[in-house]
Amino acid sequence: MPSIDTLAQQIAAAYPPMASYAKELVETAGRLKFDPAWLANIIHLESGGNPQARNRLSNATGLIQFMPCPTCTAEGLGTTIDALYQMNGKQQMPYVERYFENIIKKYGPLDSQEKVIAAVFFPAYINTPLAVMSAAVQAANPGITTIRDYTNKLASRARLSVSGIGMPGVGGGATPWLIVGGMLIAGAGAVYVYRPEAYTREFWQRKFKR
Repeated sequence: MPSIDTLAQQIAAAYPPMASYAKELVETAGRLKFDPAWLANIIHLESGGNPQARNRLSNATGLIQFMPCPTCTAEGLGTTIDALYQMNGKQQMPYVERYFENIIKKYGPLDSQEKVIAAVFFPAYINTPLAVMSAAVQAANPGITTIRDYTNKLASRARLSVSGIGMPGVGGGATPWLIVGGMLIAGAGAVYVYRPEAYTREFWQRKFKR
């Protein structure tokens, strides 16, 4: 059964910029009851693990790219993007936790990498990952038509298993299967699944021009 320190070491090895707050990241994910790899992977995609990362177009700032405006992410959590910009990773983690707590209260448990992705990218689509997003969202995110596309983008770049690396004291990864891509016919319906280790990352790396 992995300890907090063991999981933090795995995250720091995969994502060196997160080393200074890897333990806090694992503890945060544990309290939120989802796998720490899922949180580390989305932070890597959103900010590269840099708490001072800032989008020059939207002004989104920090580890999970907190958005500005009174009703948006930062101010809604009792802070500002300028204040977040002055914080290190450890100091931002309570705001990351508060953000996900609000999402979980509204939409339910985040029990897959895809749901953690949707929680950050477009929460309203958490339970409809194949729904087509608006033209405005697609224009701002080239190559992204659905949450599933964003999930596949993350999978092509993740350095930790999207199936998870385990919760502290609980054991191995969350699940060997992830609802993300491909199509398996099951009876009269179509179930979208794939084994991450067998998935062809090259396709998505080409698609998103990594």
